[in-house]
Amino acid sequence: MVRLPDLVIRAVEYLQSGGGVILPLVAISVWMWALIVRKWLELFRWRSRERSVRECLASSGEPDIDSAPWQARLIETFWEYRDHGDLPDKKVLARVRHSQEKEIDRSVGTILVLAAISPLLGLLGTVAGMTTTFEVIAQFGTGKAKAMASGISEALISTQTGLIVAVPGLVMGNLLRRRAQGIKDRMEQFSLSLLRQADGDTREVRL
Repeated sequence: MVRLPDLVIRAVEYLQSGGGVILPLVAISVWMWALIVRKWLELFRWRSRERSVRECLASSGEPDIDSAPWQARLIETFWEYRDHGDLPDKKVLARVRHSQEKEIDRSVGTILVLAAISPLLGLLGTVAGMTTTFEVIAQFGTGKAKAMASGISEALISTQTGLIVAVPGLVMGNLLRRRAQGIKDRMEQFSLSLLRQADGDTREVRL
């Protein structure tokens, strides 16, 4: 049975054989997954706190409205206008949505960029490893198998590590982007429903 410390030592030795690009790849992987976990939890929390328009309007007088942050911001803007005897139009709510959409999209682009950079760094390691191999061949010929193997190992491991970092990052980044787009679509529908609800309430008062 292989013990955990032995696995760690083997992993470190394996990564060290990948050359100088491995450390940046590891740093990118840690950074990327920290962003993924944080963004996933944030979007999940926002989604779980979403409420209907009627529920948000009914809770508007409470100090801590139990709704998604973007809903709270839209409702806050709505009541600011209502308190002054007016109704917000589509342009006003669109500006509020735009500011909230920036918050929703935050970090998603960074995740996708980090995932896209990883295979390029792996390719850089491949070039470096093959350069080392050719230098050994030029100096010693093909008789130095161990020295040649070091360069080839650097090339293959750096490429493999870059792909290992990139593929899950691209999958998770696109999944987060779709979830963020779903929230933005619901935000737009919420704004339209809010305006229809307000318009209906105004007509009832006039009648």
